[in-house]
Amino acid sequence: MKKKIKNQNTTIKASLNEFSGFVFKMFVSVTVIMTIFLAVVFVNVYNFYNVQFVTQSYQLEIRKDVQTINKRLLFALASNDDSVTADQRADLEERFPKIEGYFETISENLNNDTLGNQLVENWKAFETSSYEMLDMIENDDIDGALAYYNSTLNDVSETLADSLDETGSLAESAAANKYKTILVIIVLGIIVLVGGCVIVSIINRKRSVAMIDDIENDLDVLAKATEEIAKGNVHVEIDYEKDNEIGKVINQLRIAVNSLIFYIDEIHDKMQTMACGNFNIQFDKDFDGDFIAIQNAIESFSKEISESMTEIMEVSGMVSDGANQIAGAGQNLADSVTTQAGIVDDLSVTVGSITEQISNNSTDATNISNEVEIVAQNIVDGNRQMQEVVKAMDAISASSKEISNIIDTINEIADQTNLLSLNASIEAARAGEAGRGFAVVASEVSQLANQTVEAAQNTAGLINASLRSVEEGIKIANATATQLDSMVGQVQGIAVKIKSIADDSNDQATSVKEMSSNIGEISSVGQNNAATSEESLALSYEMNEHANSLKELVNKFELKA
Repeated sequence: MKKKIKNQNTTIKASLNEFSGFVFKMFVSVTVIMTIFLAVVFVNVYNFYNVQFVTQSYQLEIRKDVQTINKRLLFALASNDDSVTADQRADLEERFPKIEGYFETISENLNNDTLGNQLVENWKAFETSSYEMLDMIENDDIDGALAYYNSTLNDVSETLADSLDETGSLAESAAANKYKTILVIIVLGIIVLVGGCVIVSIINRKRSVAMIDDIENDLDVLAKATEEIAKGNVHVEIDYEKDNEIGKVINQLRIAVNSLIFYIDEIHDKMQTMACGNFNIQFDKDFDGDFIAIQNAIESFSKEISESMTEIMEVSGMVSDGANQIAGAGQNLADSVTTQAGIVDDLSVTVGSITEQISNNSTDATNISNEVEIVAQNIVDGNRQMQEVVKAMDAISASSKEISNIIDTINEIADQTNLLSLNASIEAARAGEAGRGFAVVASEVSQLANQTVEAAQNTAGLINASLRSVEEGIKIANATATQLDSMVGQVQGIAVKIKSIADDSNDQATSVKEMSSNIGEISSVGQNNAATSEESLALSYEMNEHANSLKELVNKFELKA
């Protein structure tokens, strides 16, 4: 909101013009008065100079010339020499014309034509008498010249002297009057000048006070405007349209305020735009002076925040994509782990069954070994137990058949074990790093199965041979009693092999138990992997939601390209 500051006083320029006009008039008046005063003083001083100095100087010079002429006439008279007389005449001819000019000046200076005429007349008489005396001297009338000098020339000289005395008196009187006039004029001039200065000072003070009041009132407008600007109210409208120096200052201030208002409004608009989320700003024109740094700072801030928001959007997009990939991988892992857990459970049940069968085989093999040892002992004991041997052979035959059946069962178990080992290897390969340990166990199980098959095949061969021997022994039991010793060796060999089968079966049972334990651990690890994959899947979904929320927040802003 603009605040209007008015001024209703008269303009300073009008006051200054009026004051300057008054001062100029007073200056002209004082100048005229002083000029007149100085002219009067100059005239009176000039007249005083002419009366006091020129007139008296001329009067004294005339006296001096009169005396000089008298002396020269006496000298010519006394010398009675024509050349001296001629020189004196020449001197008189130079002096008289010069002196004649003085009388007019004396008459003008004393303003007395009568005195001037009298002086001229007396001077002419003195001039005539002087030339007459020279004529007498030239005519050698010395006595007549001396008498003329003492009578006529002396009288004329005295008359001229009296006129000169009167001139001196008049000159002194006139000079005194001129001097008094000059003093009176000077005193009056000083009084007038002092009075004029006092009047001018009084009027000047009144007008100065009025003008100062006007200036103070005008400066008050400027002070109020600057006070409002100092308070931060730059939207100030100064209602001052006077064409004076303060008006020029206020115009410059108005220009500065308008420039400042433009800068502040521009900065406010751009900051308001950024506060509303639009960082894609552009100033209409470049700033000047100290505002260049502010403009550069705002543009730099807009650019940097836009770049940061763009990077946040890119990162949130990458996080969202990564979360989706993690979610997909987690889902696949969860499915794989679930499938693996089912397979491991089935394998655990199968291995348990195999373990039980192998334990039974081991027990049977041990029993067969014991029976074979008994048979061998009976054969060694003698022929009298032949019937018992035959019966034992029958039992051996029956046991061999059972062993053959057991071996078939062992072969089937070995085949199943190989199949399970193959499936376990496949699933371990699918499980990747988590199934590496299970792959090793599957490999060991496969080796044990192969050994079991090999041992079962050997055992089957031996049992088949034993069956054939038993059958032959039954047929020729009575006839081949002598061959019982060799049969003992065969029976003992069979006993050793059966013992080996029993030991292998025990080892196989131990390995299968270990495999069962490892399968249990694999099942536990699979369950942990399943739980972890489910947690990872949940976290990936949550991360994806956060990334999408971050995208939505950033998309609310309009960024600089």
